[in-house]
Amino acid sequence: MSVKHAILTLLSQSPRHRYDLKVSFESMVYKQWDLNAGQIYTTIDRLIRDEFVQEAQEKESELKIYRITPKGKAELQKWLLLPVESSLLQDEFYFKLLCAKQLSFKNLGEMIKQHKELIIKNIFQLQQLRNSHVFSEENEAIHYLIDGKILHLEADMKWIEMLTEN
Repeated sequence: MSVKHAILTLLSQSPRHRYDLKVSFESMVYKQWDLNAGQIYTTIDRLIRDEFVQEAQEKESELKIYRITPKGKAELQKWLLLPVESSLLQDEFYFKLLCAKQLSFKNLGEMIKQHKELIIKNIFQLQQLRNSHVFSEENEAIHYLIDGKILHLEADMKWIEMLTEN
């Protein structure tokens, strides 16, 4: 996840102060990703340095607010159009399986069973999360994300079942 681009996205909607960026980010991702306040501070500093963001002072308070610049908008558009790379064989469970096979691990069946249980638990949690949000235009994207992750987990489950058949 790119904190830089999350901040640019939020600032493209409206100028904000640092705390508002944290709260808005958490709201945008339905509190599913933690964002450290320190990350916001250091990222804002870099965004100002790179001229993607400008700092301003609010008239009625002493809070500093931040605005996206035209250069920042161009950066955000460029990033949105870049395809996302996915690791092909760099999956942690797959790597554990390779290690277990190398060692002739005696508890391979238990390892696979525990991973299968974790997948089932994750699918259940995602289904609960999906059902907890009323479908609207505002949260349509989170439904796409949840459904996509469920499909990935179901594919992982099918692969695990293939492992246990052999």
